[in-house]
Parts: sequence; structure tokens; C-alpha cells
Amino acid sequence: MRSRFLISIVVIAGLIVIAGLTGNLLSSCSRRPSLDRATADKLEELDRYIASRQIYYARKNGRLESLRSIIGTTANPEALYELKMNMAREFFSYSQDSTQHYLKSCQAIARDLLKDNDRYNAATIMLGHLYGKGGSYLEASQILYGQIDSASLSPALKAEYYWVLYDFCGDMAGNSGIVESLSIPPASAYLPTLFKLLPKDSPRWRIALRNKYLQERKLDSADSVSRLLLAGVKPEDRDYAIHAFFQSEIEERRGNQKQRMFWLIESAKCDLVNAVRDYASLTMVAQNILPTDVDRSFRYLRMAQEDALAYNARLRPWQISRFLMDVEDAYAKRQAEANRSAILAAIIMAALVLVLLLITRMLVARSRNLTRTQAALESSNRKLAQADKVKGDYIVNFLEGLSSQVSVIRAEDNHFRNLLKQGRADQLLKELSISGRSEKAKEEFYETFDRTFLAMYPDFPERFNALLKEEGRIYPPAGRLTTELRIFALICLGVDDSKKIASMLDYSVSTIYNYKVSVKNMALGDRDSFEKRVKELSYNL
Repeated sequence: MRSRFLISIVVIAGLIVIAGLTGNLLSSCSRRPSLDRATADKLEELDRYIASRQIYYARKNGRLESLRSIIGTTANPEALYELKMNMAREFFSYSQDSTQHYLKSCQAIARDLLKDNDRYNAATIMLGHLYGKGGSYLEASQILYGQIDSASLSPALKAEYYWVLYDFCGDMAGNSGIVESLSIPPASAYLPTLFKLLPKDSPRWRIALRNKYLQERKLDSADSVSRLLLAGVKPEDRDYAIHAFFQSEIEERRGNQKQRMFWLIESAKCDLVNAVRDYASLTMVAQNILPTDVDRSFRYLRMAQEDALAYNARLRPWQISRFLMDVEDAYAKRQAEANRSAILAAIIMAALVLVLLLITRMLVARSRNLTRTQAALESSNRKLAQADKVKGDYIVNFLEGLSSQVSVIRAEDNHFRNLLKQGRADQLLKELSISGRSEKAKEEFYETFDRTFLAMYPDFPERFNALLKEEGRIYPPAGRLTTELRIFALICLGVDDSKKIASMLDYSVSTIYNYKVSVKNMALGDRDSFEKRVKELSYNL
């Protein structure tokens, strides 16, 4: 009796220790910050754009090749100048070296062949703008302040010149020491001139006004102008990325971090679609998600660094490298936390082993029905093994389907990659435009879903129809489900969020809603409790 009492005391003490350590571990994990659902969904959307970036690059390169071929067959100096200026604009955010090459070529054409000061100044102003955006501030300053005579510029070119000066000084404002050493005025000094030169309510006039309101911390006014700018462009236009970035700045100053992330991600998506390599949005997204998702943050920063190096500007790789150091610190912190968790887990496991040994000793000493218990356990194990085999068969079928799909996608990717290597971008775009790849994948997913669900719940259609009026019952083809049955099959499995159902079945949320309403209208009894009754089917199938 005394021995049993001591064993009970030891077991209770061990359980208390395990409960305390486990509680501390769970408390530590719960303190880690997490992303809100809306931001997580936007990041998944951004990942899909990133997965397609090679297609965007192929489209960009195809456009550049078309322009190159036209340039190669053009002899007229005026036409050649305009074509090369267009080429420089195409390259401006894609490759600094190529932009510089075409702008210097335009300068030579304007100076030597056309003898046209206006065209020469236009190319020179754009070259100064390029250097400023790339972080070559000394070169930009020498060009913009030393090589341009503003008095000789036409009105349109004068507006462009002062706009570039304004943009240049704004970019310089965050670089301590450089502005003073170059004696550069603040960007706001150019605002009165710009408001006179720019047409009122033009995009640039509104940009200047928005920036003025931002500087004065008139956030509501800045937001109103920013919304007008966003409404004036399409989400796939290059300017949309810039306007979205500044909208994120407004939201940051308001303290609205969720909206800030929304607009940063919108800006990053637009940069990807336009094959921009000199960007800030994706880097800012990576910086903001670093405390909650180190791996994704590192992936974004590595991609941004690759693009910045390909663009070959001075400033951007340096800015990104600072964030990479933060990622390294975050990885080190995570490793330290993992080590602490491993030690804690080892302690918990040791305590569990001790408790289990004590319980086993007590049970062995007191048990008189060991043989019967073992037989019952063996019977249960056989049943579990049979159930596991059934589940295993379904898992194998599912994995085989995925493997087959991966093989098909890999073959297509290799084919597309070969087309890109061969410079056959037009053929690639043509094949992509007629490819039924997504539709085939969707149909295969439906077939796999139908087969697996009906194998596990063969009576679902009949039991579902029992909830409907005779005229509203659904009779699918053998071995398949209809769209309505798929929707309510997911609800039966516990997926009742229309947005998630729409995402899984590749429909719009409104389409899912219409299907639900159509079926509920045929329900027997209270239609408001119909989804609850469908969920309850899973208990009886």
C-alpha cells in the first residue's frame, strides 16, 4: 500500500513538471508574431506573380528585340533618334548600362547629324535622371547642373528638366552628407516652378501636389490626390507601381500597417508584370515580413538583389545588402530559439519516459489480464492496419496523380526554356496563348477530387439528395460529382468559407454564392440550417 502511494506521488509530480514545461513552451510559441489573414492571402498572390516572372521577362525581351530589329533597318537620323529614345525608355528600369548606351547614342545623333540642341538636351536630361535614380549622384549633379542651360530650353523641355531636378533632389534627401557636399537645394524649392510649368491636374502636377501634402503632413489631402492618380492608371501600367508605393507611404504615416502592406504588394506585383529590375517595393515587403516569415523574406530579398545586380546600379544593391544582414540576424535568432526548444523537448521527453516507466511498472505489477489485453490490442492493431492500408491506397493514388502532373509540367517548362534559350519568344508567347495547361490541370484536379471523395464517402450523393426536394435533386454521372456537389462536398469536409471554396475550385466568390443559393432554394425544411445539415452528413457517411 505504501509503495503504491509513493508511485502515485512520483507520477503526479512528473505530470505536474511536464505540464509546466509544456505550458512554457506553448506560451513561448504563442508570443511569436503572425501575419493577418488578408496579408497572408496577398503574399500568396504575390508568390504566384513571382512564379511567372520569367514569362514577363520573355515578353519584355521580345518587345526589346522588335525595337532592335527596327533600329537596325532605319537610316533616317530623326527616326533613328526617336527609336533609340524609345529604346532608352524601355530599358530605363530594366538595365542601366543599356539605357546609358542608347542615350549617349541619341546625344551623338542630335549633336553630329541633326545639329538639334533640343533633342540633345532631352537625351542629356534623361541621362542625368538615369544616373540620379541609379545612385550615381555626382555624375547626375554634373550633368543636370553643369551641362544644361535652362534658359535655352523649350517650354516642354523646361518642364521636363525641372521635374528631373525635383525628382533628383527628392531621391538625394535620404542620403545624409551628400546633399550638403554637393550644395543641392531641397526638392521643395522646385515646387513653385513646377506648378507654373506643368498643366494643372496633369499626372505630374498631381504627383507634385501629393508630395507637397505629404511633406506638410496633410495626410487626408495627400490621400485624395493619391487616389486620383491611382484611378487614372491601370493596375498593369508602370505608373501604377509608383503610385501604389506612395499610397503605402501615406498609410504608413497614418499608422495603418495592413493597408501599407496591401499597397506595397500591389506595387511589387505591378513591377513584376512590367519586368522592372530597379524597384523598392519588394524589398520593403521583405523587410516588413521578416519578423514573421524569415524564409519568405530571404527569398524576396535574394530575388531583389539578383535584379538589382542585373540592372547594375550603385544604390539598390547596397540598400538591399543592409536588409540581408537583418535576415542573417533573424536566422541566428531562430536557430537559438530552435536550440532552446530542442533542449526543452529533450527534458519533456525524459520526464515522459520516466512517467511511462513508472506507470508501466505499476500496471505490470497489478495486471492479471495481460493475455486478454494483448489479444484485444492485437485485434485493434489489425483493424488500424487495415484502415491505414485503405488510407495509404488513397494517398498513393493522389501522389501518383501529382507526380504525373509534375512530369507533364516539367516537360512543358523544359520546352518553354528551350524556346527562350533559342530566342524564340514569339513562339513561346504563341504557345502560351493557346496552351490549355491550366484547364487540363483543373480538370485533373476535379477528377482526382471526385474519385477520392466518392471512394471515401460513396453514399454522399444519395444522402445529400435526401435533404432536397424531388425537383431539385442532383444526379451526377457515375464516379463523378457536379459543381454543386463539389461545393457541398467541401462544406461536408468542413470548408465552409466561400472565398476558400472559390480558390480551391477555381471559381469566383460570386459564382460559389449563386450555386449555394440555387441549391438552398430546393432544400427541405429550413434553408438557413441547410449547410449545417450538410456538415452533419460527414458524421454518418
